[in-house]
Amino acid sequence: MAHKETLEQAQTNAQKTLALLKDQHIRQVPRNFTIWYEYLTESNPDLVRALNEQLAGSGKFTEAMAEEIYSHFFTFEKEGQAIRESNRLVQESMDNVVVSINNTNAEFSEYGDQLSEFATKADGMSVAELQDVIGEIVSQTNTMTDNAKTLNESLDKASQEITSLRKLLKEVQEEALTDTLTGIANRKCFDEELKRLAELASENGKSLCLMMADIDHFKKFNDTHGHPFGDQVIRLVANTLRDGTGMTAVTARYGGEEFAVILPNMELDEAVDLANDLRQSVSAKKIVKRSTGEDVGRVTMSFGVALYTAREDTATLLNRADEALYDAKNSGRNQVKHLQSSLAKTA
Repeated sequence: MAHKETLEQAQTNAQKTLALLKDQHIRQVPRNFTIWYEYLTESNPDLVRALNEQLAGSGKFTEAMAEEIYSHFFTFEKEGQAIRESNRLVQESMDNVVVSINNTNAEFSEYGDQLSEFATKADGMSVAELQDVIGEIVSQTNTMTDNAKTLNESLDKASQEITSLRKLLKEVQEEALTDTLTGIANRKCFDEELKRLAELASENGKSLCLMMADIDHFKKFNDTHGHPFGDQVIRLVANTLRDGTGMTAVTARYGGEEFAVILPNMELDEAVDLANDLRQSVSAKKIVKRSTGEDVGRVTMSFGVALYTAREDTATLLNRADEALYDAKNSGRNQVKHLQSSLAKTA
């Protein structure tokens, strides 16, 4: 949390949060508690703003909303904890190796000094003295061999630990960038990839299109058939969009029932054609309620498409794709609309 609380303040805020959850009939689970605790303490203005906007649109706090808010605002914390723990383990491993190296270096230095001393005094020694010294050197050589073996084992262990940590960090990063319900990219991943691909398009002069899509009348599905069925619909749509785009496309769940597809190296007319293909693929799916086997009809989607121009920021591109999407919904839904940048029109 951004601000510091006394124990008494934290207890009071926790009690207020639990009371709010009970009053609003919100499930008292850790995810919902975390979201509303942050909301009540106003320690995260962006979260407060996002939640207010969501509530203004739907009128109530839903599980889908909780998942979206938590995924967007709290996966950073989990990722950060994993990175901090990995740093601690790496430091611990390296400290052990450094100790082994320092000990071995000290022993090698002492061993070298003794060899030099032996070489200097060897001419004046008797046979018995030479035998004693050689015996001591052989003993120390064996010790040095054992120490070198121990050092190599320490280095091997450190290497294995670092390889495991690298794998762990990769898994945590992938999890932080993946939508838990659908398995496609989440909002965080979308934001990062849109920025990266827009910069790349500006550098290489290639085209880039953004597609925004929304499930038509999704609230009706949830209200009529329940949230589990709504989740089934969202997963079906996510799979259809992912399978219908190329390997270079980034398909993401933007939030709730809204999706986004970033299309590198694609012109506007091609992106519009692809959006229509995806729209038809979704509407062709037969939706059967798994719990009852009931055929509940077809799902349709509305699409908005926009072409990126090198002289605009990604927020402008996103707003234009959103405007096209709302145009499609306001024009009767189940269709594709596109908007061209004013910069492109005057270029």
